[in-house]
Amino acid sequence: MSGRRRPSGWTLQILAFLFCIWLAAFTPAAKPQKPAAPSPAAQAGKSIRVIVGLVQTDVMVFDRQGHFVPDLKMDQFELRIDGKVQPIQFFEMVSAGSPHDEEIWTKAAGKQAPEAAPPPAAKIENQGRTLFIFLDDWHMDTDSTTRSRNAVASLLNTSMGPNDRVGIFTATGQLAGTKFLTNDKAALLASLEKFNFRSPGVQDLTYPAMSEAQAQSVEQNDYNTITYYVVGIVGSAVEYRFPGGWMYTGPNKPAYVDPKLQGAPCGTPCTTAERDVRQRARALAQTSAAIGIRTLSSLRGLLQFAESLPGRKLVFFLSDGFVLQYQQSDILAQLTDLTSAAARAGIIIYSLDSRGLVTGIPDAKTSAAPDATGQRMTMAANEVMAPWDALNAFASDTGGRFLKNTNALDTALITSLSEISRYYLLAWPFDPEAVKLGKYSTIKASIKERSDLSVRVRQGSLDLSKLIKEKK
Repeated sequence: MSGRRRPSGWTLQILAFLFCIWLAAFTPAAKPQKPAAPSPAAQAGKSIRVIVGLVQTDVMVFDRQGHFVPDLKMDQFELRIDGKVQPIQFFEMVSAGSPHDEEIWTKAAGKQAPEAAPPPAAKIENQGRTLFIFLDDWHMDTDSTTRSRNAVASLLNTSMGPNDRVGIFTATGQLAGTKFLTNDKAALLASLEKFNFRSPGVQDLTYPAMSEAQAQSVEQNDYNTITYYVVGIVGSAVEYRFPGGWMYTGPNKPAYVDPKLQGAPCGTPCTTAERDVRQRARALAQTSAAIGIRTLSSLRGLLQFAESLPGRKLVFFLSDGFVLQYQQSDILAQLTDLTSAAARAGIIIYSLDSRGLVTGIPDAKTSAAPDATGQRMTMAANEVMAPWDALNAFASDTGGRFLKNTNALDTALITSLSEISRYYLLAWPFDPEAVKLGKYSTIKASIKERSDLSVRVRQGSLDLSKLIKEKK
Protein backbone atom coordinates (compact mmCIF):
# COMPACT_ATOMS: atom_id res chain seq x y z
CA MET A 1 0.00 0.00 0.00
CA SER A 2 1.46 3.26 -1.09
CA GLY A 3 1.34 6.47 0.99
CA ARG A 4 3.30 9.43 2.29
CA ARG A 5 6.28 8.61 4.46
CA ARG A 6 6.06 9.58 8.11
CA PRO A 7 8.95 11.76 9.40
CA SER A 8 11.52 9.91 11.42
CA GLY A 9 12.20 10.63 15.12
CA TRP A 10 15.42 12.49 14.24
CA THR A 11 13.55 14.75 11.88
CA LEU A 12 10.96 15.58 14.58
CA GLN A 13 13.69 16.58 17.04
CA ILE A 14 15.24 18.96 14.50
CA LEU A 15 11.85 20.55 13.81
CA ALA A 16 11.14 21.01 17.57
CA PHE A 17 14.55 22.70 18.04
CA LEU A 18 13.93 25.13 15.19
CA PHE A 19 10.47 26.00 16.62
CA CYS A 20 12.01 26.89 20.02
CA ILE A 21 14.52 29.23 18.34
CA TRP A 22 11.69 30.93 16.40
CA LEU A 23 9.53 31.30 19.54
CA ALA A 24 12.41 32.89 21.52
CA ALA A 25 13.00 35.43 18.78
CA PHE A 26 9.41 36.70 19.03
CA THR A 27 8.94 36.53 22.82
CA PRO A 28 9.21 40.04 24.52
CA ALA A 29 12.03 40.52 27.00
CA ALA A 30 11.28 40.57 30.70
CA LYS A 31 12.47 44.22 30.97
CA PRO A 32 9.55 46.58 30.37
CA GLN A 33 9.77 48.67 27.24
CA LYS A 34 8.35 52.16 26.60
CA PRO A 35 5.35 52.02 24.28
CA ALA A 36 6.05 53.21 20.80
CA ALA A 37 4.73 56.66 19.88
CA PRO A 38 1.58 56.55 17.79
CA SER A 39 2.13 57.00 14.13
CA PRO A 40 0.99 60.15 12.35
CA ALA A 41 -1.67 58.06 10.67
CA ALA A 42 -3.03 56.92 14.04
CA GLN A 43 -3.00 60.49 15.33
CA ALA A 44 -4.83 61.62 12.24
CA GLY A 45 -7.37 58.89 12.85
CA LYS A 46 -8.29 60.45 16.20
CA SER A 47 -8.95 63.85 14.65
CA ILE A 48 -11.00 62.29 11.89
CA ARG A 49 -13.42 60.91 14.49
CA VAL A 50 -14.35 64.40 15.73
CA ILE A 51 -17.80 65.34 14.51
CA VAL A 52 -18.61 69.00 14.02
CA GLY A 53 -22.26 70.04 14.11
CA LEU A 54 -24.20 73.24 13.68
CA VAL A 55 -26.50 74.92 16.17
CA GLN A 56 -28.98 77.46 14.89
CA THR A 57 -31.05 80.14 16.56
CA ASP A 58 -33.18 82.99 15.34
CA VAL A 59 -32.54 86.53 16.49
CA MET A 60 -34.76 89.61 16.36
CA VAL A 61 -33.33 93.12 16.46
CA PHE A 62 -35.42 96.20 17.30
CA ASP A 63 -34.78 99.91 17.50
CA ARG A 64 -35.89 102.14 20.35
CA GLN A 65 -39.32 102.57 18.78
CA GLY A 66 -39.81 98.78 18.73
CA HIS A 67 -39.41 98.47 14.96
CA PHE A 68 -37.54 95.57 13.38
CA VAL A 69 -34.13 96.52 11.90
CA PRO A 70 -33.88 94.81 8.49
CA ASP A 71 -30.53 95.96 7.02
CA LEU A 72 -27.92 94.39 9.30
CA LYS A 73 -24.91 92.40 8.02
CA MET A 74 -23.29 89.28 9.47
CA ASP A 75 -20.12 91.08 10.58
CA GLN A 76 -22.23 93.43 12.74
CA PHE A 77 -23.41 90.54 14.94
CA GLU A 78 -21.42 89.21 17.89
CA LEU A 79 -22.46 85.79 19.17
CA ARG A 80 -21.23 84.54 22.55
CA ILE A 81 -21.68 81.04 23.97
CA ASP A 82 -20.86 80.88 27.69
CA GLY A 83 -19.09 84.23 27.29
CA LYS A 84 -16.86 83.11 24.39
CA VAL A 85 -17.19 84.66 20.95
CA GLN A 86 -18.25 82.10 18.33
CA PRO A 87 -17.78 82.28 14.56
CA ILE A 88 -21.06 82.64 12.69
CA GLN A 89 -21.07 80.06 9.92
CA PHE A 90 -24.54 80.77 8.51
CA PHE A 91 -26.42 84.06 8.34
CA GLU A 92 -29.67 85.04 6.68
CA MET A 93 -32.56 87.41 7.20
CA VAL A 94 -35.85 85.52 6.99
CA SER A 95 -39.39 86.63 6.38
CA ALA A 96 -41.55 84.09 8.20
CA GLY A 97 -43.67 82.14 5.78
CA SER A 98 -41.80 83.24 2.66
CA PRO A 99 -41.20 80.71 -0.15
CA HIS A 100 -37.57 80.32 0.99
CA ASP A 101 -38.22 80.01 4.74
CA GLU A 102 -37.94 76.21 4.93
CA GLU A 103 -34.98 76.15 2.55
CA ILE A 104 -33.02 78.60 4.72
CA TRP A 105 -33.62 76.54 7.89
CA THR A 106 -32.45 73.41 6.07
CA LYS A 107 -29.21 75.07 4.95
CA ALA A 108 -28.57 76.48 8.43
CA ALA A 109 -28.80 72.96 9.83
CA GLY A 110 -26.01 71.89 7.45
CA LYS A 111 -28.28 69.66 5.39
CA GLN A 112 -28.67 69.36 1.65
CA ALA A 113 -31.71 71.30 0.55
CA PRO A 114 -33.72 69.51 -2.15
CA GLU A 115 -33.41 71.24 -5.49
CA ALA A 116 -36.62 72.02 -7.24
CA ALA A 117 -37.36 73.91 -10.39
CA PRO A 118 -38.43 77.44 -9.46
CA PRO A 119 -42.04 78.18 -10.32
CA PRO A 120 -42.85 80.99 -12.72
CA ALA A 121 -42.56 84.42 -11.11
CA ALA A 122 -46.28 85.01 -11.39
CA LYS A 123 -47.01 81.90 -9.30
CA ILE A 124 -44.63 82.57 -6.40
CA GLU A 125 -46.81 83.00 -3.31
CA ASN A 126 -46.20 83.66 0.34
CA GLN A 127 -46.37 80.25 2.02
CA GLY A 128 -47.70 81.78 5.20
CA ARG A 129 -46.83 81.52 8.86
CA THR A 130 -47.25 78.64 11.30
CA LEU A 131 -49.09 79.88 14.38
CA PHE A 132 -50.32 78.02 17.47
CA ILE A 133 -52.73 79.63 19.92
CA PHE A 134 -52.65 78.00 23.37
CA LEU A 135 -55.46 78.94 25.76
CA ASP A 136 -54.60 77.99 29.34
CA ASP A 137 -58.15 77.43 30.57
CA TRP A 138 -56.85 75.74 33.71
CA HIS A 139 -55.84 79.26 34.75
CA MET A 140 -58.54 81.60 33.43
CA ASP A 141 -61.49 83.11 35.23
CA THR A 142 -64.76 83.87 33.44
CA ASP A 143 -63.80 87.41 32.44
CA SER A 144 -60.40 86.28 31.11
CA THR A 145 -62.07 83.52 29.08
CA THR A 146 -64.34 86.00 27.32
CA ARG A 147 -61.52 88.54 26.87
CA SER A 148 -59.19 85.90 25.35
CA ARG A 149 -61.86 84.50 23.01
CA ASN A 150 -62.61 87.97 21.64
CA ALA A 151 -58.92 88.86 21.23
CA VAL A 152 -58.12 85.69 19.28
CA ALA A 153 -61.18 86.21 17.06
CA SER A 154 -59.95 89.74 16.29
CA LEU A 155 -56.50 88.38 15.41
CA LEU A 156 -57.97 85.83 13.00
CA ASN A 157 -60.26 88.39 11.37
CA THR A 158 -57.65 91.11 10.90
CA SER A 159 -54.21 89.48 10.61
CA MET A 160 -54.56 85.91 9.34
CA GLY A 161 -53.28 85.62 5.78
CA PRO A 162 -54.72 83.23 3.18
CA ASN A 163 -51.68 80.94 3.47
CA ASP A 164 -51.16 81.09 7.24
CA ARG A 165 -51.64 77.82 9.10
CA VAL A 166 -53.21 78.25 12.53
CA GLY A 167 -54.11 75.82 15.31
CA ILE A 168 -56.07 76.50 18.51
CA PHE A 169 -55.22 74.37 21.54
CA THR A 170 -56.51 74.40 25.13
CA ALA A 171 -54.92 73.19 28.36
CA THR A 172 -57.99 71.22 29.49
CA GLY A 173 -58.62 69.73 26.04
CA GLN A 174 -62.11 71.19 25.71
CA LEU A 175 -61.36 71.83 21.99
CA ALA A 176 -59.84 68.38 21.49
CA GLY A 177 -61.48 68.01 18.09
CA THR A 178 -59.53 70.99 16.69
CA LYS A 179 -55.98 69.75 17.20
CA PHE A 180 -54.86 70.51 13.68
CA LEU A 181 -53.43 73.31 11.57
CA THR A 182 -55.61 74.91 8.95
CA ASN A 183 -55.94 78.04 6.86
CA ASP A 184 -59.74 77.82 7.04
CA LYS A 185 -60.59 80.97 8.96
CA ALA A 186 -64.29 80.13 9.22
CA ALA A 187 -63.53 76.74 10.80
CA LEU A 188 -61.17 78.35 13.33
CA LEU A 189 -63.73 80.98 14.31
CA ALA A 190 -66.43 78.33 14.68
CA SER A 191 -64.14 76.30 16.94
CA LEU A 192 -63.27 79.38 18.98
CA GLU A 193 -66.97 80.00 19.69
CA LYS A 194 -66.98 76.73 21.67
CA PHE A 195 -64.26 77.95 24.02
CA ASN A 196 -65.84 78.61 27.42
CA PHE A 197 -64.91 78.94 31.07
CA ARG A 198 -63.82 75.55 32.36
CA SER A 199 -61.97 75.54 35.70
CA PRO A 200 -62.28 77.68 38.84
CA GLY A 201 -58.64 76.89 39.62
CA VAL A 202 -57.42 76.92 43.21
CA GLN A 203 -60.03 78.19 45.67
CA ASP A 204 -59.88 78.52 49.44
CA LEU A 205 -63.27 78.92 51.12
CA THR A 206 -61.87 79.20 54.64
CA TYR A 207 -61.80 82.60 56.35
CA PRO A 208 -59.69 84.56 55.69
CA ALA A 209 -59.28 83.30 52.12
CA MET A 210 -55.77 82.31 51.01
CA SER A 211 -54.48 82.60 47.44
CA GLU A 212 -51.86 80.50 45.61
CA ALA A 213 -49.27 83.26 46.02
CA GLN A 214 -49.99 83.57 49.73
CA ALA A 215 -49.77 79.80 50.14
CA GLN A 216 -46.34 79.91 48.52
CA SER A 217 -45.25 82.66 50.94
CA VAL A 218 -46.36 80.55 53.90
CA GLU A 219 -44.49 77.56 52.45
CA GLN A 220 -41.42 79.81 52.28
CA ASN A 221 -41.85 80.53 56.02
CA ASP A 222 -42.71 84.21 55.54
CA TYR A 223 -43.92 85.28 58.99
CA ASN A 224 -45.44 88.52 57.69
CA THR A 225 -47.94 86.47 55.70
CA ILE A 226 -48.38 83.91 58.46
CA THR A 227 -49.09 86.71 60.95
CA TYR A 228 -51.85 88.14 58.77
CA TYR A 229 -53.73 84.83 58.85
CA VAL A 230 -53.07 84.14 62.52
CA VAL A 231 -54.51 87.58 63.37
CA GLY A 232 -57.57 86.81 61.26
CA ILE A 233 -58.16 83.52 63.07
CA VAL A 234 -57.40 84.66 66.62
CA GLY A 235 -59.30 87.93 66.18
CA SER A 236 -56.70 89.98 68.03
CA ALA A 237 -53.52 91.80 67.13
CA VAL A 238 -50.54 89.50 67.65
CA GLU A 239 -47.01 89.21 66.35
CA TYR A 240 -44.31 86.58 66.38
CA ARG A 241 -41.24 87.56 68.38
CA PHE A 242 -38.06 85.56 68.28
CA PRO A 243 -37.41 83.62 70.44
CA GLY A 244 -40.41 84.21 72.68
CA GLY A 245 -43.09 83.13 70.21
CA TRP A 246 -46.51 84.66 69.67
CA MET A 247 -47.37 87.75 71.72
CA TYR A 248 -50.52 89.87 72.03
CA THR A 249 -49.97 93.46 70.89
CA GLY A 250 -53.48 94.96 70.61
CA PRO A 251 -55.53 96.92 73.15
CA ASN A 252 -57.56 93.83 74.08
CA LYS A 253 -54.54 91.86 75.22
CA PRO A 254 -54.73 89.98 78.55
CA ALA A 255 -53.81 91.80 81.72
CA TYR A 256 -51.00 89.37 82.49
CA VAL A 257 -47.62 90.46 81.07
CA ASP A 258 -44.54 88.25 81.26
CA PRO A 259 -41.73 90.51 82.56
CA LYS A 260 -39.07 88.47 80.77
CA LEU A 261 -40.84 88.58 77.42
CA GLN A 262 -42.16 92.12 77.97
CA GLY A 263 -45.54 91.17 76.64
CA ALA A 264 -48.57 88.97 77.03
CA PRO A 265 -47.93 85.54 75.52
CA CYS A 266 -50.53 84.14 73.11
CA GLY A 267 -50.01 80.48 73.78
CA THR A 268 -52.33 77.76 72.49
CA PRO A 269 -54.68 80.01 70.44
CA CYS A 270 -51.81 81.33 68.30
CA THR A 271 -49.84 78.09 67.96
CA THR A 272 -53.03 76.28 66.93
CA ALA A 273 -53.82 79.03 64.42
CA GLU A 274 -50.30 78.87 62.97
CA ARG A 275 -50.56 75.11 62.58
CA ASP A 276 -53.89 75.48 60.75
CA VAL A 277 -52.47 78.19 58.46
CA ARG A 278 -49.52 76.00 57.49
CA GLN A 279 -51.76 73.00 56.80
CA ARG A 280 -54.05 75.09 54.58
CA ALA A 281 -51.08 76.53 52.72
CA ARG A 282 -49.60 73.09 52.10
CA ALA A 283 -52.89 71.73 50.73
CA LEU A 284 -53.38 74.76 48.46
CA ALA A 285 -49.78 74.60 47.21
CA GLN A 286 -50.15 70.91 46.36
CA THR A 287 -53.36 71.57 44.40
CA SER A 288 -51.77 74.57 42.69
CA ALA A 289 -48.71 72.52 41.70
CA ALA A 290 -50.86 69.71 40.28
CA ILE A 291 -52.86 72.11 38.09
CA GLY A 292 -49.68 73.87 36.94
CA ILE A 293 -48.15 70.55 35.88
CA ARG A 294 -51.32 69.77 33.89
CA THR A 295 -50.83 72.98 31.92
CA LEU A 296 -47.18 72.15 31.23
CA SER A 297 -48.15 68.65 30.14
CA SER A 298 -50.70 69.98 27.64
CA LEU A 299 -48.20 72.51 26.28
CA ARG A 300 -45.59 69.75 25.96
CA GLY A 301 -48.02 67.80 23.77
CA LEU A 302 -48.36 70.81 21.49
CA LEU A 303 -44.57 71.12 21.22
CA GLN A 304 -44.24 67.45 20.29
CA PHE A 305 -46.75 67.99 17.51
CA ALA A 306 -44.95 71.14 16.34
CA GLU A 307 -41.51 69.50 16.37
CA SER A 308 -42.28 67.52 13.22
CA LEU A 309 -43.08 70.69 11.28
CA PRO A 310 -40.34 72.50 9.34
CA GLY A 311 -39.12 76.02 9.98
CA ARG A 312 -40.00 78.45 12.71
CA LYS A 313 -43.24 78.20 14.68
CA LEU A 314 -44.99 80.85 16.77
CA VAL A 315 -47.01 80.21 19.92
CA PHE A 316 -49.33 82.67 21.64
CA PHE A 317 -49.79 81.50 25.25
CA LEU A 318 -52.78 83.18 26.94
CA SER A 319 -53.22 82.63 30.68
CA ASP A 320 -54.01 84.37 33.96
CA GLY A 321 -50.65 82.96 35.07
CA PHE A 322 -49.86 80.45 37.78
CA VAL A 323 -47.53 80.20 40.74
CA LEU A 324 -44.54 77.87 40.44
CA GLN A 325 -44.94 75.83 43.64
CA TYR A 326 -41.44 74.39 43.60
CA GLN A 327 -41.66 73.28 47.24
CA GLN A 328 -44.30 70.72 46.28
CA SER A 329 -43.09 69.51 42.86
CA ASP A 330 -40.31 69.49 40.28
CA ILE A 331 -42.18 72.07 38.23
CA LEU A 332 -39.08 74.24 37.73
CA ALA A 333 -37.20 71.35 36.12
CA GLN A 334 -40.23 70.56 33.95
CA LEU A 335 -40.43 74.20 32.87
CA THR A 336 -36.75 74.19 31.87
CA ASP A 337 -37.17 70.97 29.90
CA LEU A 338 -40.20 72.44 28.15
CA THR A 339 -38.43 75.61 26.99
CA SER A 340 -35.48 73.50 25.81
CA ALA A 341 -37.93 71.40 23.78
CA ALA A 342 -39.28 74.61 22.28
CA ALA A 343 -35.75 75.54 21.22
CA ARG A 344 -35.23 72.19 19.48
CA ALA A 345 -38.59 72.55 17.71
CA GLY A 346 -37.83 76.06 16.45
CA ILE A 347 -40.62 77.60 18.55
CA ILE A 348 -40.86 81.12 19.90
CA ILE A 349 -43.46 81.81 22.61
CA TYR A 350 -45.25 85.08 23.25
CA SER A 351 -47.12 84.94 26.56
CA LEU A 352 -49.99 87.25 27.49
CA ASP A 353 -51.59 87.87 30.88
CA SER A 354 -55.28 87.45 30.06
CA ARG A 355 -56.30 89.23 33.27
CA GLY A 356 -55.60 92.54 31.57
CA LEU A 357 -54.65 95.42 33.84
CA VAL A 358 -54.20 94.11 37.39
CA THR A 359 -53.45 96.01 40.60
CA GLY A 360 -53.52 93.34 43.31
CA ILE A 361 -55.84 95.44 45.48
CA PRO A 362 -58.44 93.18 47.14
CA ASP A 363 -62.00 93.71 45.96
CA ALA A 364 -65.35 93.18 47.64
CA LYS A 365 -65.44 89.53 46.55
CA THR A 366 -62.35 88.69 48.62
CA SER A 367 -63.00 87.45 52.17
CA ALA A 368 -60.16 89.46 53.68
CA ALA A 369 -59.56 89.82 57.40
CA PRO A 370 -59.21 93.21 59.15
CA ASP A 371 -55.73 94.50 58.45
CA ALA A 372 -54.77 97.22 60.91
CA THR A 373 -51.05 96.83 60.17
CA GLY A 374 -51.42 97.14 56.39
CA GLN A 375 -49.97 93.68 55.77
CA ARG A 376 -52.65 92.85 53.18
CA MET A 377 -51.55 95.75 51.00
CA THR A 378 -47.93 94.66 51.38
CA MET A 379 -48.87 91.26 49.96
CA ALA A 380 -50.64 92.86 46.98
CA ALA A 381 -47.47 93.18 44.90
CA ASN A 382 -46.73 89.48 45.31
CA GLU A 383 -50.33 88.68 44.34
CA VAL A 384 -49.69 90.40 41.00
CA MET A 385 -46.16 89.22 40.22
CA ALA A 386 -46.04 85.61 41.47
CA PRO A 387 -48.32 84.30 38.66
CA TRP A 388 -46.04 86.02 36.14
CA ASP A 389 -43.00 83.81 36.76
CA ALA A 390 -44.07 81.01 34.44
CA LEU A 391 -45.32 83.37 31.72
CA ASN A 392 -42.08 85.32 31.80
CA ALA A 393 -40.01 82.13 31.60
CA PHE A 394 -41.89 80.89 28.52
CA ALA A 395 -41.15 84.14 26.70
CA SER A 396 -37.62 84.98 27.83
CA ASP A 397 -36.24 81.45 27.38
CA THR A 398 -37.58 81.16 23.82
CA GLY A 399 -36.77 84.67 22.57
CA GLY A 400 -40.36 85.87 22.79
CA ARG A 401 -41.97 88.59 24.87
CA PHE A 402 -44.23 88.66 27.92
CA LEU A 403 -47.13 91.10 27.47
CA LYS A 404 -48.85 92.21 30.68
CA ASN A 405 -50.97 94.94 32.19
CA THR A 406 -52.99 95.69 29.07
CA ASN A 407 -56.73 95.53 28.57
CA ALA A 408 -56.22 95.67 24.78
CA LEU A 409 -55.35 92.00 24.28
CA ASP A 410 -56.48 92.10 20.65
CA THR A 411 -54.05 94.92 19.84
CA ALA A 412 -51.24 93.14 21.69
CA LEU A 413 -51.77 89.95 19.65
CA ILE A 414 -51.94 91.77 16.31
CA THR A 415 -48.85 93.88 17.01
CA SER A 416 -46.86 90.88 18.24
CA LEU A 417 -47.67 88.79 15.16
CA SER A 418 -46.43 91.61 12.96
CA GLU A 419 -43.16 92.15 14.84
CA ILE A 420 -42.12 88.48 14.85
CA SER A 421 -42.69 87.86 11.17
CA ARG A 422 -39.10 88.85 10.33
CA TYR A 423 -35.87 87.73 11.98
CA TYR A 424 -32.22 86.81 11.44
CA LEU A 425 -31.16 83.17 11.44
CA LEU A 426 -27.66 82.45 12.78
CA ALA A 427 -25.80 79.13 12.95
CA TRP A 428 -22.47 78.36 14.58
CA PRO A 429 -20.31 75.19 14.72
CA PHE A 430 -19.86 73.04 17.82
CA ASP A 431 -17.98 69.86 18.63
CA PRO A 432 -20.36 67.16 19.95
CA GLU A 433 -17.43 65.26 21.47
CA ALA A 434 -16.68 68.22 23.77
CA VAL A 435 -20.26 68.72 24.97
CA LYS A 436 -20.99 67.85 28.59
CA LEU A 437 -24.27 66.07 29.25
CA GLY A 438 -26.77 68.14 31.20
CA LYS A 439 -24.77 71.39 31.02
CA TYR A 440 -26.74 74.42 29.87
CA SER A 441 -24.90 76.90 27.69
CA THR A 442 -25.79 80.59 27.76
CA ILE A 443 -26.41 82.17 24.36
CA LYS A 444 -26.13 85.92 23.88
CA ALA A 445 -26.17 88.03 20.74
CA SER A 446 -25.45 91.71 20.31
CA ILE A 447 -24.88 94.27 17.57
CA LYS A 448 -21.40 95.80 17.60
CA GLU A 449 -21.27 99.52 18.37
CA ARG A 450 -25.08 99.83 18.33
CA SER A 451 -26.22 100.28 21.92
CA ASP A 452 -29.43 101.81 20.58
CA LEU A 453 -30.63 98.40 19.35
CA SER A 454 -32.16 95.64 21.46
CA VAL A 455 -31.55 91.99 20.55
CA ARG A 456 -33.85 89.09 21.37
CA VAL A 457 -32.48 85.56 21.11
CA ARG A 458 -34.92 82.66 20.72
CA GLN A 459 -33.05 80.55 23.25
CA GLY A 460 -31.07 82.21 26.00
CA SER A 461 -29.84 78.88 27.42
CA LEU A 462 -29.55 75.52 25.74
CA ASP A 463 -28.47 72.00 26.64
CA LEU A 464 -26.38 71.22 23.56
CA SER A 465 -26.15 67.54 24.49
CA LYS A 466 -29.87 67.17 23.70
CA LEU A 467 -29.17 68.20 20.10
CA ILE A 468 -26.89 65.20 19.60
CA LYS A 469 -29.20 62.39 18.58
CA GLU A 470 -26.51 59.87 17.65
CA LYS A 471 -22.74 59.99 17.67
CA LYS A 472 -21.06 58.02 14.92
